[in-house]
Amino acid sequence: MELPELTPLATAPTLPRPGVGGRVLGAVFFVLALVVFGLALSRIAYAGGLAGAPGTLTATSCHAQRSAGSGHPTSGPTVCEGTFRSDDGRITDEVATVRVDGKPGDRIAVQGADGEYVRTGPGEVARWIAMFFSGWLVAAFGVPFAATGMLPRSGVQAALVNRSVSGTRAGTVRNRLYLLGLGGAAVSLLVTWML
Repeated sequence: MELPELTPLATAPTLPRPGVGGRVLGAVFFVLALVVFGLALSRIAYAGGLAGAPGTLTATSCHAQRSAGSGHPTSGPTVCEGTFRSDDGRITDEVATVRVDGKPGDRIAVQGADGEYVRTGPGEVARWIAMFFSGWLVAAFGVPFAATGMLPRSGVQAALVNRSVSGTRAGTVRNRLYLLGLGGAAVSLLVTWML
Protein backbone atom coordinates (compact mmCIF):
# COMPACT_ATOMS: atom_id res chain seq x y z
CA MET A 1 0.00 0.00 0.00
CA GLU A 2 1.34 3.39 -1.02
CA LEU A 3 1.32 6.25 1.50
CA PRO A 4 -0.27 9.52 0.40
CA GLU A 5 2.21 12.21 -0.45
CA LEU A 6 2.23 15.08 2.02
CA THR A 7 2.25 18.59 0.73
CA PRO A 8 4.79 20.96 2.24
CA LEU A 9 3.44 23.26 4.93
CA ALA A 10 3.13 26.91 4.09
CA THR A 11 5.75 29.04 5.77
CA ALA A 12 4.50 31.00 8.74
CA PRO A 13 4.54 34.76 8.30
CA THR A 14 7.47 36.42 10.00
CA LEU A 15 8.02 39.85 11.42
CA PRO A 16 9.72 42.29 9.08
CA ARG A 17 13.15 43.60 10.02
CA PRO A 18 13.29 46.92 11.84
CA GLY A 19 14.37 49.87 9.74
CA VAL A 20 13.69 53.45 8.81
CA GLY A 21 10.59 52.50 6.77
CA GLY A 22 8.60 51.46 9.84
CA ARG A 23 9.45 54.64 11.67
CA VAL A 24 8.45 56.69 8.62
CA LEU A 25 5.12 54.83 8.46
CA GLY A 26 4.55 55.58 12.15
CA ALA A 27 5.40 59.25 11.51
CA VAL A 28 2.91 59.35 8.62
CA PHE A 29 0.16 58.19 10.98
CA PHE A 30 1.19 60.86 13.52
CA VAL A 31 1.12 63.59 10.86
CA LEU A 32 -2.32 62.41 9.70
CA ALA A 33 -3.48 62.54 13.32
CA LEU A 34 -2.23 66.15 13.57
CA VAL A 35 -4.14 67.05 10.40
CA VAL A 36 -7.32 65.52 11.87
CA PHE A 37 -6.74 67.42 15.15
CA GLY A 38 -6.21 70.72 13.34
CA LEU A 39 -9.23 70.35 11.09
CA ALA A 40 -11.44 69.28 13.99
CA LEU A 41 -10.27 72.11 16.27
CA SER A 42 -10.86 74.75 13.58
CA ARG A 43 -14.37 73.38 12.93
CA ILE A 44 -15.08 73.24 16.68
CA ALA A 45 -14.13 76.92 16.88
CA TYR A 46 -16.48 77.79 14.00
CA ALA A 47 -19.37 75.58 15.14
CA GLY A 48 -19.04 76.93 18.69
CA GLY A 49 -19.07 80.54 17.52
CA LEU A 50 -15.49 81.24 18.61
CA ALA A 51 -14.21 82.02 15.10
CA GLY A 52 -15.68 83.54 11.98
CA ALA A 53 -18.64 85.82 11.49
CA PRO A 54 -21.96 84.63 12.91
CA GLY A 55 -24.87 84.85 10.54
CA THR A 56 -27.65 83.13 8.66
CA LEU A 57 -27.59 81.34 5.32
CA THR A 58 -30.97 81.43 3.59
CA ALA A 59 -31.11 78.39 1.31
CA THR A 60 -32.30 78.95 -2.26
CA SER A 61 -31.50 75.39 -3.40
CA CYS A 62 -30.45 72.14 -1.78
CA HIS A 63 -29.12 69.03 -3.49
CA ALA A 64 -27.01 65.95 -2.91
CA GLN A 65 -23.43 66.72 -3.78
CA ARG A 66 -21.86 64.30 -6.23
CA SER A 67 -18.84 62.43 -4.94
CA ALA A 68 -15.69 62.61 -7.02
CA GLY A 69 -15.85 60.08 -9.85
CA SER A 70 -19.53 59.34 -9.32
CA GLY A 71 -22.31 60.31 -11.66
CA HIS A 72 -25.00 59.60 -9.10
CA PRO A 73 -26.53 62.77 -7.62
CA THR A 74 -27.38 61.06 -4.30
CA SER A 75 -23.90 59.70 -3.62
CA GLY A 76 -22.63 62.60 -1.49
CA PRO A 77 -23.72 64.85 1.36
CA THR A 78 -26.55 67.32 0.98
CA VAL A 79 -25.43 70.86 0.22
CA CYS A 80 -27.56 73.98 0.44
CA GLU A 81 -26.72 77.10 -1.52
CA GLY A 82 -28.04 80.55 -0.83
CA THR A 83 -27.31 83.95 0.63
CA PHE A 84 -25.25 84.47 3.78
CA ARG A 85 -25.83 87.59 5.85
CA SER A 86 -23.76 88.23 8.95
CA ASP A 87 -25.62 89.12 12.13
CA ASP A 88 -24.00 92.58 12.19
CA GLY A 89 -25.07 93.20 8.55
CA ARG A 90 -21.55 93.98 7.34
CA ILE A 91 -21.02 90.79 5.29
CA THR A 92 -23.23 89.46 2.50
CA ASP A 93 -22.35 86.52 0.27
CA GLU A 94 -24.83 85.68 -2.49
CA VAL A 95 -23.13 82.36 -3.40
CA ALA A 96 -22.69 80.76 0.02
CA THR A 97 -22.85 76.97 0.47
CA VAL A 98 -23.04 74.75 3.55
CA ARG A 99 -23.34 71.00 4.07
CA VAL A 100 -26.68 70.50 5.72
CA ASP A 101 -29.73 68.30 5.30
CA GLY A 102 -32.10 71.10 4.39
CA LYS A 103 -34.56 72.39 1.83
CA PRO A 104 -35.02 75.66 -0.06
CA GLY A 105 -36.23 78.44 2.22
CA ASP A 106 -34.48 77.11 5.34
CA ARG A 107 -32.62 79.67 7.43
CA ILE A 108 -29.46 77.99 8.71
CA ALA A 109 -27.32 79.40 11.53
CA VAL A 110 -23.68 79.35 10.37
CA GLN A 111 -20.30 80.89 11.07
CA GLY A 112 -18.63 82.36 8.01
CA ALA A 113 -14.97 83.05 7.33
CA ASP A 114 -13.31 83.61 3.95
CA GLY A 115 -16.15 82.10 1.95
CA GLU A 116 -16.42 78.97 4.10
CA TYR A 117 -19.49 78.25 6.21
CA VAL A 118 -19.98 75.84 9.10
CA ARG A 119 -23.25 75.11 10.89
CA THR A 120 -23.36 76.15 14.52
CA GLY A 121 -24.82 74.69 17.68
CA PRO A 122 -24.08 72.09 20.34
CA GLY A 123 -24.81 69.13 18.05
CA GLU A 124 -22.32 70.37 15.47
CA VAL A 125 -19.69 71.03 18.13
CA ALA A 126 -20.16 67.47 19.46
CA ARG A 127 -19.85 66.05 15.92
CA TRP A 128 -16.52 67.81 15.37
CA ILE A 129 -15.33 66.73 18.84
CA ALA A 130 -15.98 63.13 17.70
CA MET A 131 -13.70 63.80 14.74
CA PHE A 132 -11.06 65.17 17.11
CA PHE A 133 -11.15 61.92 19.09
CA SER A 134 -10.84 59.90 15.89
CA GLY A 135 -7.43 61.55 15.50
CA TRP A 136 -6.32 59.64 18.61
CA LEU A 137 -7.25 56.41 16.82
CA VAL A 138 -5.12 57.39 13.83
CA ALA A 139 -2.18 58.07 16.17
CA ALA A 140 -2.73 54.70 17.88
CA PHE A 141 -2.39 52.90 14.54
CA GLY A 142 1.07 54.43 14.10
CA VAL A 143 2.50 53.55 17.52
CA PRO A 144 3.56 49.94 16.76
CA PHE A 145 5.36 50.94 13.56
CA ALA A 146 7.10 53.94 15.11
CA ALA A 147 8.13 51.95 18.20
CA THR A 148 9.46 48.89 16.39
CA GLY A 149 10.62 50.39 13.09
CA MET A 150 9.04 47.45 11.29
CA LEU A 151 7.48 48.14 7.89
CA PRO A 152 4.87 45.47 7.09
CA ARG A 153 4.53 44.12 3.56
CA SER A 154 1.08 42.59 4.13
CA GLY A 155 -1.92 42.79 6.41
CA VAL A 156 -0.73 39.66 8.23
CA GLN A 157 2.62 41.28 8.95
CA ALA A 158 0.88 44.47 10.12
CA ALA A 159 -1.14 42.39 12.59
CA LEU A 160 2.07 40.70 13.78
CA VAL A 161 3.79 44.06 14.29
CA ASN A 162 0.74 45.30 16.19
CA ARG A 163 0.76 42.18 18.36
CA SER A 164 4.53 42.42 18.94
CA VAL A 165 4.15 45.56 21.09
CA SER A 166 1.57 43.96 23.42
CA GLY A 167 2.84 44.01 26.98
CA THR A 168 5.37 46.76 26.28
CA ARG A 169 5.32 50.46 27.05
CA ALA A 170 4.43 51.13 23.39
CA GLY A 171 1.54 48.66 23.72
CA THR A 172 0.27 50.51 26.78
CA VAL A 173 0.42 53.84 24.93
CA ARG A 174 -1.35 52.32 21.91
CA ASN A 175 -4.11 50.86 24.12
CA ARG A 176 -4.66 54.14 25.94
CA LEU A 177 -4.88 56.03 22.65
CA TYR A 178 -7.44 53.50 21.37
CA LEU A 179 -9.52 53.79 24.56
CA LEU A 180 -9.35 57.58 24.56
CA GLY A 181 -10.26 57.79 20.87
CA LEU A 182 -13.07 55.22 20.94
CA GLY A 183 -14.53 56.45 24.22
CA GLY A 184 -14.43 60.12 23.29
CA ALA A 185 -15.81 59.55 19.80
CA ALA A 186 -18.61 57.32 21.12
CA VAL A 187 -19.70 59.83 23.76
CA SER A 188 -19.51 62.72 21.29
CA LEU A 189 -21.55 60.87 18.68
CA LEU A 190 -24.12 59.94 21.33
CA VAL A 191 -24.43 63.61 22.25
CA THR A 192 -24.75 64.51 18.56
CA TRP A 193 -27.48 61.92 18.12
CA MET A 194 -29.37 63.16 21.23
CA LEU A 195 -29.26 66.78 20.07
